[in-house]
Amino acid sequence: MKHIEREIKIKLISPNIEELEKILNIKYKLFNEEHQIDIYYNSPVRDFRKTDEALRLRLVNNEVELTYKGPKLSSESKSREEITVKIDNLDSMDLILQRLGFIKVLKIEKIRKNYKINNFTVSLDRVFNLGDFVEIEGIDISDEELINFVNNFLKEYNIEGEKTLKSYLELLVDKLEKESNSNTY
Repeated sequence: MKHIEREIKIKLISPNIEELEKILNIKYKLFNEEHQIDIYYNSPVRDFRKTDEALRLRLVNNEVELTYKGPKLSSESKSREEITVKIDNLDSMDLILQRLGFIKVLKIEKIRKNYKINNFTVSLDRVFNLGDFVEIEGIDISDEELINFVNNFLKEYNIEGEKTLKSYLELLVDKLEKESNSNTY
């Protein structure tokens, strides 16, 4: 199914993720918790890093999906076309992609707790090797609607953090490159 997903990600400074979870649990109901393992691939015919695309194989709570993410559409939010299909076997799909020449880039693992607030999903993410984030997303909404909701949400809950339009993949690649450069003489 094809949708435009708009999201804003905030690297949490304060409160910490456990405190924020307690605050949200008072007012909102946690609708699910997910353990996600994402495997990202690069194309054999074009560099997804240069075209700002992504191909992700995701294992989430024993379900598997393959997602193509198109280039970002906005400078105000992380907005892009997403096309997702359900897959019944992660290992077989991984093998098919590799046989077609796709190259595994990185694996990202996170624990995500999702809250539904109006037309938005607020996710508390603990991302292995990256830290704690709040990700707020809306499907098929405007940038303005998302930005207004995010600003009000941050103010209401006194959340301090660093907004980013980068994906977890981009953040992890940046971190690994920085670590690699700092280890070079």
